[in-house]
Amino acid sequence: MKILTICGHIALINLIIFFSLFFLTSAVEREKRALFRSFFCLSVILSLYISILLLRFFYANQLLALVGILFIFSLLFLLFSPSPTRQTKIISEQKKIDERDVIFSRFDLREGTPSFKNYYSRRPEFKNVDADIRRYPDILSPEHMKRNPLLFSLAAAEFEILEHFLPHVDGDVFHEKKVDSAQKNTVRIKHMLGYFSSALNGVCSLEQAYVYSYVGRGPEAYGKKIINTHNYAVIFAVEMDFNMIACAPQPQVIIETGRRYVEAAKISVILAEYIRSLGYSARAHIAGSNYQTMLVPLAWKAGLGELGRLGIIISKKYGPRIRLGCVTTDLPLVPDGPVIFGVQDFCRICKKCAMNCPAQAISQNEKKDENGVLKWTLNREECYKFWRKTGTDCGMCLYVCPYSKPRNLFHDSIRAVTANSRLAQRLVVWGDDLFYGRSPIQKNTSISPE
Repeated sequence: MKILTICGHIALINLIIFFSLFFLTSAVEREKRALFRSFFCLSVILSLYISILLLRFFYANQLLALVGILFIFSLLFLLFSPSPTRQTKIISEQKKIDERDVIFSRFDLREGTPSFKNYYSRRPEFKNVDADIRRYPDILSPEHMKRNPLLFSLAAAEFEILEHFLPHVDGDVFHEKKVDSAQKNTVRIKHMLGYFSSALNGVCSLEQAYVYSYVGRGPEAYGKKIINTHNYAVIFAVEMDFNMIACAPQPQVIIETGRRYVEAAKISVILAEYIRSLGYSARAHIAGSNYQTMLVPLAWKAGLGELGRLGIIISKKYGPRIRLGCVTTDLPLVPDGPVIFGVQDFCRICKKCAMNCPAQAISQNEKKDENGVLKWTLNREECYKFWRKTGTDCGMCLYVCPYSKPRNLFHDSIRAVTANSRLAQRLVVWGDDLFYGRSPIQKNTSISPE
């Protein structure tokens, strides 16, 4: 009995510490719902514990013993709950993707041009759905600019700057190689990426399945066959600001997207130029009509995260709140490998991104085979149509994902627990809904002194 009462004391003290930390974290993050509900839980537990300590009411020890028993069983359930082991599976041969079929390439085509006519004569299955989307004004078009000229103009300026990086994605290779071991090269490259403030980075072999077959967006000629024989891809990520993403789907999201794309482009072109100065071929792959490679599968291969239900990489530290950059090269490097920290199991039961998607473009169903990968499918056309309706790249799925919470002691502890227990994942999904809401409240972060 004494051991059980001690366990009861330990359990209540831990709950008080947990909800105190939760309350303080919610106050700092200005999460009103989580603030009030964590305060309520803290008040109830603290009142109960103070009553037990001071009043010593009848059955106090029995109550502590009961709490102790529940505490012990909870720990045992968490400790012996199966670990999340599901992983992304490649179930058949993956074919090269024609970049001309990518939705952004399709909407770069201008009606009436030879390229436009040629494309839809080859791919008539896209003609009607794309025509329906074209009824809505393009992102950052004058129609959207009128709604919020100050914010949308800032986003337009960022994407305009991206175009200035395009001439620097490739270049001449220095004639003399500076030879070093693959291990030292890898350490040096990763240190450099850290110096330039990349949040995550990794290396993988460059599979040709993840190199587009034909150019769909410049600077190379439209329709040109893509030949990239580099052996490795260096993949990195920059973190997106949570408070800006929490404004989804307002203009703040596309401003933050543009800002991080510019940052990733800067890092990419500097890294590529640096590698070329060492005597090895290197090409940067950046936003703004430049990708020759598919960054999401390469980021998965390089261990930056797992592929989530929302169709993009979910990282352990920042969730999907990242933007990717890539440099392919023949510089000898040591590849990393994919990581598993429970995303496949978590996304299977969470579905928060799918339920909150304004376009209902994210699947709530089981995974399907898409080009040899067993994954949750995304209706890209419906997603992009909503972008054009709002004038931004939405970002609602990034915001509501529980993995996206800001990095601090409280949220990092939750991430650590969910990586090792399926039961903990279910508790976290339930707790996230209870304290933050199944549909979290949209914020309105100001980026001006107004």
